[in-house]
Amino acid sequence: MFDTMGFEELPSTLFQYTSIESLEKILASRSLRFSRLDQMNDPEEATAADVPLAASSVFVSCWSVGHVEHIPMWSMYGRNFEGVRIKLPSNMFAGRESPMVFEKGGAIGSFSGQYSIVRKAPAMSTSGCAIIGPNKIWYSDDPIYRNRNLVFRERGTAYFNPYDLGMVKSTYWAYEEEWRFKIAALAFESQFPDDQHFNEVTLDLVGYPVETNVLFIPLARSALDELEVTLGPRANAEAMKAVELILEKYVPRAKLTRSYIPIR
Repeated sequence: MFDTMGFEELPSTLFQYTSIESLEKILASRSLRFSRLDQMNDPEEATAADVPLAASSVFVSCWSVGHVEHIPMWSMYGRNFEGVRIKLPSNMFAGRESPMVFEKGGAIGSFSGQYSIVRKAPAMSTSGCAIIGPNKIWYSDDPIYRNRNLVFRERGTAYFNPYDLGMVKSTYWAYEEEWRFKIAALAFESQFPDDQHFNEVTLDLVGYPVETNVLFIPLARSALDELEVTLGPRANAEAMKAVELILEKYVPRAKLTRSYIPIR
């Protein structure tokens, strides 16, 4: 993975551009929202040639590693320059486990707790504590990477391999320098008898859809104590006061600064 993706170690900190309202929700709940990929802004996310609606089986939390502020990120995700950029340690989840890196799937860790992903019966629902990531998004316009098969069949056995699902985006998103945490409803590198139940139920996300829309994963209080918040370039004095009150209420140890970008 390191040779292909072009990095030598996992980032120690991550950044996310968001609204002041979302910041308050994160701190009030001490949890991070994982959104389903089929409900996000890129309609080409996580497509698979042989599994329709594959994106509905993947939940993600999206971050970046660029310490330098990016105007496009402020514009798209930072409420038109009036929101905030948050900085947290990459081992931010409850339990603060450091992820391990594997040849397949990249970084994988876990948190203290359990999530539940429900599918329409008789398809099996999923529960667990594993979080994939943080892993770097690979940007490519090659359909071999963007829309590959997830299932390989041989001698009555179906091999399911969705490692890259939700980890490849078109090059026009490359400015985001995205790193991503991921939670999957379908198990990785599974083997199934190539029978009717596997083909017509397990992989049928149209007839037996994922019914869970969002996951909330708890954050470690010690990680929140390391929070750094940057106020957007267009945020006024009222917004500054609002963020100060939010931080004072929930995380008084957090740091607050203003963006250094001058903008009208």
